[in-house]
Amino acid sequence: MKKMIFAIVVMFAMTMSANAKSNDASLFFKRISCYLELDKNQMETVKVSMAEFNESMESLSHQRGRSKGFKSVNNIVDRHKKQMKQILTDKQYKKFEEIFDLTVRNTAKINFDRIVSSRSHHGGFMKTRS
Repeated sequence: MKKMIFAIVVMFAMTMSANAKSNDASLFFKRISCYLELDKNQMETVKVSMAEFNESMESLSHQRGRSKGFKSVNNIVDRHKKQMKQILTDKQYKKFEEIFDLTVRNTAKINFDRIVSSRSHHGGFMKTRS
């Protein structure tokens, strides 16, 4: 089960990373900046924090040692949330946390559904022994 959760989180990281590299990244940043009502100083700091988060998650998705992966993901997420808490006001942070947690849940559900669907087409999760 931990491997499944880790796979979902890694897929989330890859999705976030792909979004960060695309042209949609600037649009995403503009939207979140408006939603959180960031001032100019916060914009730069948040942009740096988000880039560091995306780079860390992408780097983790390329590592071979998956046994520590789930713990590493939690560490990266916790570090990012702590950085954002220092940058944002309490009101802004509450909004950020809601968006961040919702995004993680939605991405995990989408990726979980993809994994389940792909496995069901390939004989299910477990093969029975004859």
